[in-house]
Amino acid sequence: MKLLIIQARPGIGDMCVFSPAIHEIAKHNKNYKVDIITKKRTCSREIFLEDNQINQIFFLEDLNNSNKQLMELIKKNQYSKVFIFHYGARYPIICKLAGVKKIFFYGIVKKNENIVEKYKQQTRLWLQNQDLKFFYKIKRDRKIKKNNNIVLGIGGSGPTKKWGLDNYINLIKKISSKKKYNYILAGGLFEKSFAKKIIKQFPKIKIKSLCDFNIKKSINIVDGSKIYIGNDTGFMHICAGLDIQSFGLFGDTPANYASYTKRIKPITPVGIKRVGHGSLAINKITPDQVFNTIKKFI
Repeated sequence: MKLLIIQARPGIGDMCVFSPAIHEIAKHNKNYKVDIITKKRTCSREIFLEDNQINQIFFLEDLNNSNKQLMELIKKNQYSKVFIFHYGARYPIICKLAGVKKIFFYGIVKKNENIVEKYKQQTRLWLQNQDLKFFYKIKRDRKIKKNNNIVLGIGGSGPTKKWGLDNYINLIKKISSKKKYNYILAGGLFEKSFAKKIIKQFPKIKIKSLCDFNIKKSINIVDGSKIYIGNDTGFMHICAGLDIQSFGLFGDTPANYASYTKRIKPITPVGIKRVGHGSLAINKITPDQVFNTIKKFI
């Protein structure tokens, strides 16, 4: 028997946020093979690479985002259950036409709500169990020893989510004045020059950039690190899933997006009660504020 989970939000963080619910569904359907349909940018195949609860992962882009191709895939795999973490009629109708007997979805009309609380509430209802744990962990098939690396999350999906260069330089100086660490700069191709500028500032400190590496290799490199400090980005969620204490800088995105795991501690600008999209306050978070928050962990 097979069941399908549809989670079409596009980011790495999105899939990490929803993975506790995915694991609860898998745990409560032990006789089913669990497949996922999502988007490529989630890097789901890397995140679930060593996860024996997940069978196959399909990408909407490979189906050309086509309703017909999606319906044919669902028919071919003969899913008896589908769990849809979205509002709207598109996916439920496609599943119905494909012959799925049990279809679980949010509803037709989208509401403005906390996405973490929503999926918890809905999953409890779907599984008829109010005692779900919703524990987040990226599963690994081996134990990793802890090391003295600090991951600095310099990447981000947009400029308003990125902490400034001088902030990272000043933070490294403050941490180095207390204790010597190695650093990993977690970013992508767009952050290569940013990473080079940081490395140039500290010729006597071992600093490694991940900007040229794929997600699979990056996961292996950051695993075992002491802490993560940096932007609200996919690497923050990955590090939290690897049991790394993570400090996320939230200056232009809602901090409640991190509420699905105790491994992420949000740092928000002083004096702003509620940070959200459009706050444009990422650089109002100071290196002193960050250092004072993380110093007892280093």
